[in-house]
Amino acid sequence: MTINRFKLMLMAGLLAGIGLTGQVQADSNPVAMVTQAQGNVEASKDGDKWKAVTRNKLMGEGEQVRTAADGSAKLINQITGTVQTMGADSVVKITANGIEKVSGSLSEPDKSAGDLLESLDKRFAKAQRYTTVRRSVDKEKGKSVKLDTISEISLSPQFPELVWSNMGNEYSYELIIDEKPTPVPAASGEMVRHKIAGLTPGKHDYLVRVLQNGQEIFAPKKPGKINWLDGEALKPVEKGIKEMQALAPGDDFMMGAFLEDRGFTVAAMDMYRKYFKDNPKDVDMRPMLIKTYHDLNLKELQKNEALQYQKMQTEQE
Repeated sequence: MTINRFKLMLMAGLLAGIGLTGQVQADSNPVAMVTQAQGNVEASKDGDKWKAVTRNKLMGEGEQVRTAADGSAKLINQITGTVQTMGADSVVKITANGIEKVSGSLSEPDKSAGDLLESLDKRFAKAQRYTTVRRSVDKEKGKSVKLDTISEISLSPQFPELVWSNMGNEYSYELIIDEKPTPVPAASGEMVRHKIAGLTPGKHDYLVRVLQNGQEIFAPKKPGKINWLDGEALKPVEKGIKEMQALAPGDDFMMGAFLEDRGFTVAAMDMYRKYFKDNPKDVDMRPMLIKTYHDLNLKELQKNEALQYQKMQTEQE
């Protein structure tokens, strides 16, 4: 896959899926997304009142974006799955068909994401499903101990951490990989983190047993899979990380999306968490963090983040 094809596949996929989750924020369905804003970049719904763009922003039909003499930005077109760059002192308008230059400079659309966009679109569209807080999550508290872990995950020497829900301070754990047990002590907080090392490249069975006073009180019936990447198998990922860093330097959200696409769900969660720590008012993108909590079976974190998301939506109405 070439770098241009990869960039557009990911970025167009992000917009296509996130567009479904962000409709409550826009007066019309999102058509484009502003990303990588540099310098003075502003957006307006009516061309009269303008607000600074300091993070990724969804744009609907009729809205405008402008840059000052020190400004530039990338625009992702949901309709065509392409990306364009705004130069300094430029104005664009979002139309039903995409992005229209009003003045200044706007690059030609880069190559389309092609048929791979559809698969990414479906993956990102799922994120909205996990923003609803269901009562069943709370009801589970009164039940016997049961620990669910992610069914399959990619790990590597750079991203070696496996996580699971913390069942409580009174519980410890036993991580078993390929029938080899490793004790994991009780932890504080809502998740347990454990670094994996010494695996050979390839897939490995794993499961987590829950212990109380040294006695097993829960063991899963079916093991999960760790896909350990190292050496030659890791090189495509390392190359993709470098390309993403060049495309979107310092953009933790975009890096998280890349890592999630490659199965590094814990690393993706950490990138999303860092992004929202730095951008606490961002609502549109938050379902992607909620999705990683869901995929990792971090039920309490998923519930709390979904409640925060709903609260933020209400405050913006």
